[in-house]
Amino acid sequence: MTPPPADPPPDGQRPRRSLFPWREGQANAAVQRQRQLMSLRAALALQMVQSPRDLDILQQFCELVLQHKVAEHAWIGRPDAEGSFQTLAVAGSRSILSSLSAPLNAPDAQESTPIALVWHDQKPYYSPALPATGAFTAWYAQLRQYRMQSAAVLPLPRGPQNWALLLLLHRDPEAWTGDSQMLLEGVVRGLSDILEDWDTQQRQMVLGAALKSALEGVVLCDVQRRVLYVNQSSFLMTGYHQDELQRHGMSVLQGPETDIQELARIDRALAEGNFYDGRLINYRRDGETFWNHLSIVPIRNRNGELTHFVGIQRDVSREIQLLEQLEYESRHDRLTGLANRRALDDELEVAMARAGRNGTQLALCMIDLDHFKPVNDLFGHEAGDVVLKVVGRRLRDALRRTDYVARLGGDEFVLLIEGYHNLEELGLILSKIEAVVNDPVQIRPDTVVGVRLSMGVCIYPHPRVKDMADLLRFADQALYASKARKTTRQRYWVLFDEALTALPDAAAKPRRGSRSQRDPRP
Repeated sequence: MTPPPADPPPDGQRPRRSLFPWREGQANAAVQRQRQLMSLRAALALQMVQSPRDLDILQQFCELVLQHKVAEHAWIGRPDAEGSFQTLAVAGSRSILSSLSAPLNAPDAQESTPIALVWHDQKPYYSPALPATGAFTAWYAQLRQYRMQSAAVLPLPRGPQNWALLLLLHRDPEAWTGDSQMLLEGVVRGLSDILEDWDTQQRQMVLGAALKSALEGVVLCDVQRRVLYVNQSSFLMTGYHQDELQRHGMSVLQGPETDIQELARIDRALAEGNFYDGRLINYRRDGETFWNHLSIVPIRNRNGELTHFVGIQRDVSREIQLLEQLEYESRHDRLTGLANRRALDDELEVAMARAGRNGTQLALCMIDLDHFKPVNDLFGHEAGDVVLKVVGRRLRDALRRTDYVARLGGDEFVLLIEGYHNLEELGLILSKIEAVVNDPVQIRPDTVVGVRLSMGVCIYPHPRVKDMADLLRFADQALYASKARKTTRQRYWVLFDEALTALPDAAAKPRRGSRSQRDPRP
């Protein structure tokens, strides 16, 4: 049970910025795990390009898993003709890992393992916290003997076939939860792609193709920037044949979304005969855009004279999209799509600075939904989620383009309203919000529920507001006063100054059940 919020610090002391330190700790740990996985993914591409054998690729991968602290033990194996798993690569304790494998068809169902399950189903299996009872009891007992707290088993395909399995063990019971599972599966797909590339390269070596040139696009130009040679990978990446690029030049890859400043950097590097490395949006022959990680190396003869440029191209669109997705998810509430607390803090800091600079007013409105708990109790959390999503959408649609809405968690939302001239105009905006949100919400085809709003408002600038933590706390105290007068109030919002007059104790401590105690769902 979450302890009640502490009393606010005395005047003159700066309050803690975060209202959810324990959540931040979990978030920081999750971000660290995601960084480790992304670091492993980058190392996978950099260090396994020229491995002479596929088993070397697997062994390097297992060692990289430990090096980047993704797991403490890593094993890759596949069954032989008799159904017994054979080790292909291992990093960590070989004795621990070899003792965990079992035949595919164990005579006793209780002797089966997640390894056999994943091989049959070809779906990843995660046990973030090892259960004491249930399926695979004996297997989990072995893990606990070695002080392992979580396990992950993932299929490793090679081409269209089921080929091998990856087993990871960790002492951390939260090693692979949430987005970490998605990233880990992406890393395994990358390893599978590398194995497929390796197979392709072995076939191409018969024809004299180099492994390096097949993985990255290579373009050779003279000092006048005329294209002399383009390898097959560059053609596969861009769709342009060598003769087309020789006629039109590399500028044919540019388009409206290509960064002009990045093109200027390339021109400057070429003019000065310097190395260039950067990313820019290019266009394929069919008009599709892609992120090109381009490195240009100047080539000089023995006399130091510049003779050629070699451009090495790599399509990094997947990596860019993943980073953008992670950044979006870190700043948005997953349920409603609204801004979350992190994004609100950034926006609030900018809005307060803007109000101070322009001499305007900013209204911070803290919203709580009345009658929301009975919806959860009677119809379940799924119905509550429907209500939260509908309310979030209605709030967003009711606000003007200059306003801002965020969800703090549970049934609490925050509005930032700017650009109004007086309290009467602010009241009209708040009345419009009430009318929109108070409409019935259909949670099922035959079921309609209704919620109402309670709101606390604090206006900035305010003589008692020193920073945004004060602004949030005072709006929360005004919300407390609004809910306390729910049966007698004339309107659903209460200004902080009104709360001080009507309920002096509202300024003494925040509401019980406020943000730190409410529904922890994101």
